[in-house]
Amino acid sequence: MIDIDLIIAFVIIGIVLAVFLLSKINLLPKKSLPFIIAGLAGAFGIMLFRKSRMKGLRKELEEREKKLLEKEEKLKKLKDNYSASEKHLQQANAELEKQRAAYQKTILQIKAENEEEKERIDRLSGEDLHNEFLEAFGD
Repeated sequence: MIDIDLIIAFVIIGIVLAVFLLSKINLLPKKSLPFIIAGLAGAFGIMLFRKSRMKGLRKELEEREKKLLEKEEKLKKLKDNYSASEKHLQQANAELEKQRAAYQKTILQIKAENEEEKERIDRLSGEDLHNEFLEAFGD
């Protein structure tokens, strides 16, 4: 897709070259008017070319910023999903720990020889329960 400013710049540069060549082969008067016109047209052409280039660079910058925003949005969604997954993992680990403690307590109570020992085991929790289970069954 060619920009109209770029076409105008090339046309003006062509005019400048044509005026210069016509002046060199003595088809235009030797006065300074053709050179002034050629200089102004050249300067105008360069200005249009720079404007066109700046417009293209701005467009590219906007596209890159848009892609960056899309990537940031995607990263935010992934981070939110990660946080949700981490929360579910913590909940699952807590539930697993509760079930493990309940099974250990039940197994220790089955092994208990009297009612006092069963009550003592019933009061155990956390690390104490786990240590008692390891002492009773090893490993």
